Amino acid sequence: MSQSKIKSLIIAVIAIAVVVVAAAIFFKPSTKLPKQVRIDTTGQPTMGNANAKVHIIAFEDLKCPNCMRFNTTLLPKVKKKFVDSGIAKYTMITLAFIPGSMPAANAARCLYKQNKKLYFPFVKYIYFHQPSEEQNWATVPTLLQFASKIKGVNKPALEQCLVKSPYTGFINKNLQIANKVMGGQVATPTLFVNGRIVRPLTMKRLQTLIDAAK
Repeated sequence: MSQSKIKSLIIAVIAIAVVVVAAAIFFKPSTKLPKQVRIDTTGQPTMGNANAKVHIIAFEDLKCPNCMRFNTTLLPKVKKKFVDSGIAKYTMITLAFIPGSMPAANAARCLYKQNKKLYFPFVKYIYFHQPSEEQNWATVPTLLQFASKIKGVNKPALEQCLVKSPYTGFINKNLQIANKVMGGQVATPTLFVNGRIVRPLTMKRLQTLIDAAK
């Protein structure tokens, strides 16, 4: 092989190597973590190890069909792997921005105030029996019927609470919190791990952020 051909071959190999390295850098998945925000969870329903270093916060609307899918598919896995194991605590912040969802949010809050242990079983029941978003199902009779499936509920007290709707202001404040941390683009379900938004909402992404938070 002539010297000129060898030189050309070397140049070609170098050029290919440069392209490969550049492509590897360009297409490498971003390891940059989302910006951390502060979320006040005072008085919000929380389950799991209170002293856990990892804090998962979920913003949800009880009429939201995507929230229903999250709660019936992904959340049981999250609960088993991270919450029940003591790795993380889990807080749910209830919103009511979907038309007709305020009574459901009030019902959940009423039960939380009645007995904190009633909140998550009630929310779980709603999501596993959630009617269509288009239906005006969040009525006093339906919510009382749902609550009757939860052991330990004081139905007369819940009915009185539902009629008075005393937590509308609190729930509206939750929406203000969501607006702030989501930059004015509220969507549910939206999760944060130690103040870092989980996008996309997958077990893989959750694991990445939880590993970074440990």
